[in-house]
Amino acid sequence: MISAVELLQDLVRIPSPSGQEDAVVARLEDAFRQLGLAPSRHGRNLTALLDGGEGPLLLLNSHTDTVPVGTEWTKAPLSATIEDGRLYGRGANDAKGPLTAMILGAARAFQQDAPKGRVLLAASCEEEVLGQGLEKLLPLLPRPDAAVVGEPTGLRPAVAQKGLIVLEITAAGRSAHAAHGGGLNAIEAAARDVLALSKIRFEKMHAALGSPTLNVTQINGGARHNVIPDRCTLVVDIRTTPDYAPEEIVATVTRAVEGRVRVRSSRLGSVETDPAHAVVQAALSANPSARPYGSPTLSDWVFLKGIPTVKVGPGESQRSHTPDEFIEVAELEAGVIFYERLIRDYFAKAAQ
Repeated sequence: MISAVELLQDLVRIPSPSGQEDAVVARLEDAFRQLGLAPSRHGRNLTALLDGGEGPLLLLNSHTDTVPVGTEWTKAPLSATIEDGRLYGRGANDAKGPLTAMILGAARAFQQDAPKGRVLLAASCEEEVLGQGLEKLLPLLPRPDAAVVGEPTGLRPAVAQKGLIVLEITAAGRSAHAAHGGGLNAIEAAARDVLALSKIRFEKMHAALGSPTLNVTQINGGARHNVIPDRCTLVVDIRTTPDYAPEEIVATVTRAVEGRVRVRSSRLGSVETDPAHAVVQAALSANPSARPYGSPTLSDWVFLKGIPTVKVGPGESQRSHTPDEFIEVAELEAGVIFYERLIRDYFAKAAQ
């Protein structure tokens, strides 16, 4: 069996920012063949089927791309250095660690005493930009009965995930010379809208996710210091829950502000899975000390709506996208065991 640490080190040492995953996919193809799997490549996405015979189809998905390396590292970001039990490098935690554990856990499950069922491994690209990865891959695959999305959750199963709406609010004014006054200041109008947005309250509380959150994340207004601005634009980031339809949230914002509201994106909806479903129960059996929770961060789960899914993997979400990103070697190795148990438990529960 391939060493989880060595495979992860190889993957971390290959830079793979979104859109540039070819080299890391080629390394994974070699790893799949070493494990006795038959990889199929679909652009920069890679799949392999592990077939234990008649039974459900379980999709195991994680991603090969990373955010850019960025600055402020004290470790070499692509060296995959191990210090004090931690493996450092961009993508070690998000999500090359979970991907490595998922691949090796699946291989172990089918190495002997294979469960009655099929596992479809899918290493997809462009998750960090929600681009040409799983969304484009899914129509090429048989529809799974359930899915596991590999992300760093501390091996705690996320049974719900917030969605995303991005709004653009444009406040209109009338330009004039700043020295003479007059006109209508669009920045002042936008400021009133910011205050109005801060007063919006979403009363419905989701059991796992709580209430939606709303934040103004960008403001752009004014061209010169001596001209009263006639235009100011706000960008609003809203993290949604299944309790609110996107149209309901947009209508709430539209009523609250004076400016013109434009929906920049609303396709990334919130998703959830019944905690009683076999895939969730299998994740809990694989880590009995864990409790289900709701995840505030996006993942490729957004493209699996209608398919019972759990998001779970080794590592911790708070380390993602940070300088000196790392995963603990013990976490990685526990992840391999966890995924093997999850697979076996899922097929056992599905057969009941």
